Amino acid sequence: MFSKDRILTLDVGASKILLCEFSLKGSSPAELLRVVSSPVDAAAAGADAGAPSFATLGPQIRDMMRENGIQPAPLYLAVPGQQIFPRVVKIPAASGDMLDQLVAAEAAEGLPFPLDQVVWDYQSLGIGDSGDLETLIVAVKSDTAFDAAALAAGAGLQLEVVDAAPLALYNAVRFNEPDDGGCTLVLDVGARATNLVFVEGGKVFMRTIPVAGNTVTNELARGLGADPAEADAYKKQVGFVALGGTYGVPDDETADRASKLIRNVATRLHSEVNRSINFYRSQQGGSAPTRVLLTGGSSMLRHLDTFFQEKLGVEATHFNPLANLSVAPGLEIADETLLSLAPSVGLALRAAAKCPVEINLLPANIVEDRRFRRRIPFFGIAVAGLVLTLLCWYLHANNKAAMFEENAKAADRQVKRLNELKSAISGLQGEADAAVASRDYLASVAASRCGYAEVLDAVRAAMLPDTMVQSLSFANADGSGDAPPSMRLVVRGFTEELNGLASSKSASGRRQSAGEILLSNLLRSPLFAREPKKGVRSLVEREVRLEENENLTEIPLTVYLARPLGVFSPAWVPEPAEEAAPGAPEDGDEPENGEEDAE
Repeated sequence: MFSKDRILTLDVGASKILLCEFSLKGSSPAELLRVVSSPVDAAAAGADAGAPSFATLGPQIRDMMRENGIQPAPLYLAVPGQQIFPRVVKIPAASGDMLDQLVAAEAAEGLPFPLDQVVWDYQSLGIGDSGDLETLIVAVKSDTAFDAAALAAGAGLQLEVVDAAPLALYNAVRFNEPDDGGCTLVLDVGARATNLVFVEGGKVFMRTIPVAGNTVTNELARGLGADPAEADAYKKQVGFVALGGTYGVPDDETADRASKLIRNVATRLHSEVNRSINFYRSQQGGSAPTRVLLTGGSSMLRHLDTFFQEKLGVEATHFNPLANLSVAPGLEIADETLLSLAPSVGLALRAAAKCPVEINLLPANIVEDRRFRRRIPFFGIAVAGLVLTLLCWYLHANNKAAMFEENAKAADRQVKRLNELKSAISGLQGEADAAVASRDYLASVAASRCGYAEVLDAVRAAMLPDTMVQSLSFANADGSGDAPPSMRLVVRGFTEELNGLASSKSASGRRQSAGEILLSNLLRSPLFAREPKKGVRSLVEREVRLEENENLTEIPLTVYLARPLGVFSPAWVPEPAEEAAPGAPEDGDEPENGEEDAE
């Protein structure tokens, strides 16, 4: 398990490897403990084919650590600018899954390779002047990202972050340089390429130019007729940028010629810088630079700062990446190394504090594997908790089982006693049901004796004013036939008064005839039924005027009775209850005479 209070940073250039050790303890965000620089093993790294391959550098990194007494720690690695594909796009303001989908669509359209061939990440930079969300998309080929992981594995290190060198440089500038409100142009002049980084508020724009220290070496070798090694040594020892104009020239003809060759390269670099500035201002809405910061090993070329200061008309100085960072006591850093430390400082800040731009090009499978490994302790805790929970439940279940068994025995005894009581109650219940049936029968007989009188009282109470009963008859009153018992009532009254009654409306708003009013009055009595069986209803027959006296109207009605009248049928007499033997009825059984009584 690696220590969390130290990290290692690795910046692999075209010709040099820079390995730094930082401490994350103390008041400063990070403290530089050690700097180790080593030339790239060209044969092992395959540098002849281009930029060094990360995958082959693992053993060399391990040897550098062993020789300098550096213990393993989490590794933060910077990918050179010429190997990344940055793009700043504007998308509609969104969040969550919608933002991911919009950015993925932009990445698929703008990156030079299909998404399945690159490792990419993005970061929102804020709402721009147009109201859209400015988003930085950075990608690297999958082979490069996996080679970085192979490098860490070969060196016995755990790779935490794969950052882009220009973005690490951006974070270092934002940390060490005060924000004056203007635009700062950072020129990171390396061996193979020059990284341009525009720093302006929350904006970030970068570009890599293939004009740098090696270009100067090749130009000197060609112009002076020297081999590359001699030209590179000459460049570092006496090389400088010719200033031209009124400036004096060196007495040495070779030095004068070399300075002019170097100036030609600087002029090419200036042309590319000018194009980048114009693009940044026109396409990204940026401002013209108000100062230039030079960094990188090749920025040590004499008079390069003066050259850009004259060409761009702004102050040009070298960037100090350790301005706000602590350095271990006694650590001596050469000037060339100091100018190469900016990306390493930016990487260290990723582990020490929240940075303005935090892109991570670590392959997705490594991220998922790392996430799973971090969850393993929690899985162990969860399993232990599950086992402990199951054990508690097991003990609890055993205790409950013993309690339930004891309770079940007590319940069985109680059920046996209750069953004995139920048998006794069942016998008494049969006698009670028979008594109730006899009581109900006698009550119905008593009620039927005065049934006709009750019907006549109900008819008298329902009669309309100024009307009289013409006739009253009953059909099947005893209920012995198939048809329900009914009463036919014929009422006479004066036509004018009946029509007056018919002029009133019911509660529902419909006009009722005198016969309907009379029928409604009768049906209020419980002695009569509106519909004793389906399809049979009490009704008012057609109201007619008498031929012998047109002032009179006759209203015939047929009204059904709710129960038979004045009858006594042996079928209604309940059978005497049989005496139940003690304990004879089973659970849920009821005496048969109880069913007959219910009828």
